Amino acid sequence: MYICKMDVSLYARLIPALLSQHNRVSLPGMGSFVAAERAPKLVQKGRLIKAPGRVIRFSVDESWNDELLERTYASELNLSMPQLEDDETTSRNLALCLERAKREIAQLVVVIKIQFRQSGAFDFPRFGSLKSDDKDQVTFVQSPDCPVVSYAFGLPDLAIKPLGAMATIEELYATRGYRRVSGFVYVLLGVLLWLAMLICMAYLFRDSLTPILERLLYTPEERSIMHDGKQTIKRTYYETN
Repeated sequence: MYICKMDVSLYARLIPALLSQHNRVSLPGMGSFVAAERAPKLVQKGRLIKAPGRVIRFSVDESWNDELLERTYASELNLSMPQLEDDETTSRNLALCLERAKREIAQLVVVIKIQFRQSGAFDFPRFGSLKSDDKDQVTFVQSPDCPVVSYAFGLPDLAIKPLGAMATIEELYATRGYRRVSGFVYVLLGVLLWLAMLICMAYLFRDSLTPILERLLYTPEERSIMHDGKQTIKRTYYETN
């Protein structure tokens, strides 16, 4: 139990750091943590787009030891030791650190298997949990604040604002009625404009249009009377002046 109390937090820091740079980190004697790229996807009924990132699973089939965890742990142990200028002593210390790292990681695996028999799960703080079922199938449940996801692409999740409710039938009919009224107004304005143009043309060309209008509006006898009356008015005007 010493390892659980003293070293689990260290492993919970080293394994995600290695997975941010590698696709696989082995846990000798059990299997390997495997990181895979995750494509963006829609969640929360299409209201949120999860950004692309990395997901972590545990594979008992990948049992070969890549020694990444052991060598990284050995490097940290070596940094805590006094640094000597003697190359031979330095090499011996590195070998001792690697031997100690292998031994303690093997002990960690034993503790994990004991925890599986007792509770079926083993927790790595801020990283996730290894879980074992009755068939000795091991799965990994990633923690929500696992740092591996943020190491992947650095893109935030995107919230999608839902569209407003569709218009009711009454609103649609009201819109159509408004469009009909608008069309009628345009037609009325066109007719009035056309009439205004006719009046302007009639006024400008009134002298030329007068004979035509007289033919349309009056009979020959009426036109003769009107013509004689105009002539009489003109003579009277000239005689008086």
